[in-house]
Amino acid sequence: MDTEKKPNEQAAEAPKKDISEIVGDLVVSGATVLAHSAAEAVVKRVRKAAAKTAPAKAVAKIVKKAKKSGAASKASKSKRKVAKQSVAKRAGKKAGKKSAKKKTAKKKSQKSKR
Repeated sequence: MDTEKKPNEQAAEAPKKDISEIVGDLVVSGATVLAHSAAEAVVKRVRKAAAKTAPAKAVAKIVKKAKKSGAASKASKSKRKVAKQSVAKRAGKKAGKKSAKKKTAKKKSQKSKR
């Protein structure tokens, strides 16, 4: 096990920055953050203004109607599927009961002939 203390090699290799460089980096990063937030604010304002125009409103109405009609058609399709499945299940159960009755009836008649 190594118990000897080793000097920090990374700190020795990296040259120390001047205070002017550190302040310069901070100013640049601050300016970048401000510019980015200002650009986002401008984009939001433009989007809001564009949404209030007549063509944008018309498109929004069309999209809204399409969503409603699509939801209604999906709901009706799913109801149809459920109805078809339940009818098929009922028919299968009835057919199974009928065939079971026929089988038992045949077996009884065969036994009675012997």
